[in-house]
Amino acid sequence: MKQITLFDLEAFTQSSVHNPYSPLPNYDPAWDAIDTLQKNIDTVLEQTSETSKPDSTVLEQAITDTDKSAPEQSHWVEKYRVVRYHQEHYYYRYLWMSGRKLHHVHIPGGNVRSQIAQCRNQMVENALAAGKLPVEIEKLIRSWRSQESGS
Repeated sequence: MKQITLFDLEAFTQSSVHNPYSPLPNYDPAWDAIDTLQKNIDTVLEQTSETSKPDSTVLEQAITDTDKSAPEQSHWVEKYRVVRYHQEHYYYRYLWMSGRKLHHVHIPGGNVRSQIAQCRNQMVENALAAGKLPVEIEKLIRSWRSQESGS
């Protein structure tokens, strides 16, 4: 006995009844109208009479001259939080950048309510305002540590 319909696709492709699951025909005249409309449209997004500037494809251009080095905040003082026995305590610390690495050192003298800590924080702030280098400020802070351990 011979199986004729197992791989016979003619029954599915040559049907007189339109099958909604059959593939679309290769040629659809509706696409002709869309193609002619697209041929008449310019594909350039913007046309100007000005000559293009270098780096005109960059999204945002700097208005001012950026060749000069910008003064970056490379060191600062911040308040930080420590939680001990479900209570928050705030202290001061000095932070500075060295390359891409962030360094920090605790400013000794107790929490932010302490007069000693507030005074030392003000001394570090004054050193920052005076333009002292991070190495000099760190040396100042470390000298306070040695005073506390020595006395």
